Amino acid sequence: MKKGILTIIFMVLITIVFISALASIHELSKERVMQNAKIDQYKSILYAFDIFPENINELDLGLTSTTDAIPWQQDQILQSIERQIRTIKIPVTEAQVQLLNNSFLTVKDSTEIFVRLDETGEILAYGFPMRGKGLWGTITAFGVISADLTKMIGIDFTEQVETPGLGARITEIEFKYFFRNLDLSGFQDAQSNQQPVILLKKKEQTNREKSTNSFQAITGATQTVDGVLKMVSTDLRFYINLIKQNEDLIGQEVG
Repeated sequence: MKKGILTIIFMVLITIVFISALASIHELSKERVMQNAKIDQYKSILYAFDIFPENINELDLGLTSTTDAIPWQQDQILQSIERQIRTIKIPVTEAQVQLLNNSFLTVKDSTEIFVRLDETGEILAYGFPMRGKGLWGTITAFGVISADLTKMIGIDFTEQVETPGLGARITEIEFKYFFRNLDLSGFQDAQSNQQPVILLKKKEQTNREKSTNSFQAITGATQTVDGVLKMVSTDLRFYINLIKQNEDLIGQEVG
């Protein structure tokens, strides 16, 4: 009887020791996981803002490459974000929220945007999160537009559950490159009930070579690309309107 009780006590102690060890490992790894997630977020932000490590050309990485292929050092990422990117909270009115009727974004009374500044403090571009729906689930992205709101600087898709080799190819440079210099002039007077001013077309040239309001689809991934088109069209309309109505506030914040 006494031996049985000692065995039980021993097993309980062993269990406590293992649980404590696992809890400690979890806490230590949790911090590392959060840090890695932040670094991945920063990589996407820099990519969309068209910021790369010195002597790195986007197309030299290969058309099927993703953001992970960019040879950033962690300290370079942190320094680039600290030197060039500022975050600003902007108030959102009910009328502006109405522009998100067909969006998967959730915005209440304010939202954060990212601002890229040059060495003199002048605004070069605006960045913001975007959210849409693909074939299998939610697509989240980070989009960037020029300071004059007429061109798209870039986009990166940060979360997606699309089909590998088909819809998941939205994460590849070959697809994302068509958003570089995408013409957004049609958004300047666009109303919330108008059809998208961005189109899907077969492209002979990239928008960097000749700026248009269209990008190229991915063969066999119609629903995914349609989801991207709807997300970009709806969310850009919201952000362009928001930035235009808050230019004085943004200028004060970065000044």
